[in-house]
Amino acid sequence: MNWQATLQLDGSGPLYEQIKRAIVRPIRGSLWKPGDRIPPEHDLLRHFQASRMTINRALRELAEEGYVTRHRRVGSFVASPPAPTAILDIVDMATIIPSRGQHYRYERISRDIVKPGHELATRLGIGPDEEVCRVVGRHFADGEIVELEERWINLTAVPEAATLPFDDVSPNHWLVSHVPWTEAEHTISAISADAGLASALGCPAGAACLLLERRTFLDDQVVTFARLTHPGSRHRLTERFKPGSSR
Repeated sequence: MNWQATLQLDGSGPLYEQIKRAIVRPIRGSLWKPGDRIPPEHDLLRHFQASRMTINRALRELAEEGYVTRHRRVGSFVASPPAPTAILDIVDMATIIPSRGQHYRYERISRDIVKPGHELATRLGIGPDEEVCRVVGRHFADGEIVELEERWINLTAVPEAATLPFDDVSPNHWLVSHVPWTEAEHTISAISADAGLASALGCPAGAACLLLERRTFLDDQVVTFARLTHPGSRHRLTERFKPGSSR
């Protein structure tokens, strides 16, 4: 295979990120299979006209993200797929989608300060008359909706969220960068899209969806509760999990 023709930069962002996306594309497209050897670093250096430091950073981060394995004096190889349990990991779409070589976009649908009612108040560990910030938005990968995010932020835990519009940046991405957490709780369900959900996700009514409900804690306090719904035919995320890296 002519790997030089396969590995092309897209001209968007720092060079090491372009190199990462160029390498990820043939992996995601199954042109490169688990166990296949990545072109040697000295060849990548000449091909991309990049410094050794830049190539090394791109490969190091790809290894950290689970795409490749690196072996001293042997080279880098396409990694085996991660275990299915990775669906339990906490993922920031704004980071993960571009790292897979796809174009990411977030669209806010609504944002309100509301009273949560009894059921949600119980999940958030607050009184039903206390106010929370509720944000609904959609995450896109290459123009397709891959997640509907409905989130309630505890304003007692995160008072600054009361003034944030969350129009260009999702609440998930903002929380990743600004609010620490100590524990997370996931509940996963398989559901069928009703008419309203199908319209929001751009999928047929009755389509199979994956629903992930998440509570995030800071010590004993619930920071946020989220309902994350994914069209089953479009969603496949398996990422490594590190506290402090995402929410």
